[in-house]
Amino acid sequence: MKITGQVMRHVIVGGLADLADLACFQIFFWIFGADILSKTISFLFAVSIKYAGNKYWVFQKPEKDGIKREMLQFVTATVIGLLINVASFYFFVRIRTDFNANTWRLISVIFAMFVTAIWNFLTYKFLVFKK
Repeated sequence: MKITGQVMRHVIVGGLADLADLACFQIFFWIFGADILSKTISFLFAVSIKYAGNKYWVFQKPEKDGIKREMLQFVTATVIGLLINVASFYFFVRIRTDFNANTWRLISVIFAMFVTAIWNFLTYKFLVFKK
């Protein structure tokens, strides 16, 4: 599969996982009434969707050999991606602009998501799910 197809599939998987994260958070918050517990569960659910979607659909690597190592690399790359996301957001939100603060904050979230998506795609393709 060409890299453009992989990029498009990666974006779809990430978007679906993010939607699942939001929906699960709402459901678990309604059930438990606890922010941190609900967000932890919804994040873990979203990560499992990202793992399965990237492994089997985006990078088409169904092999089971070395799956423990692969999962560890995936989780490590994802946690580093989380740190990159937060750092990118922090960087972008500090840039002075003519936008009002709330608008710029939302734009900064989108920029941080973009930077993180690039990191995730490259590490998943060339490290985690390389063939």
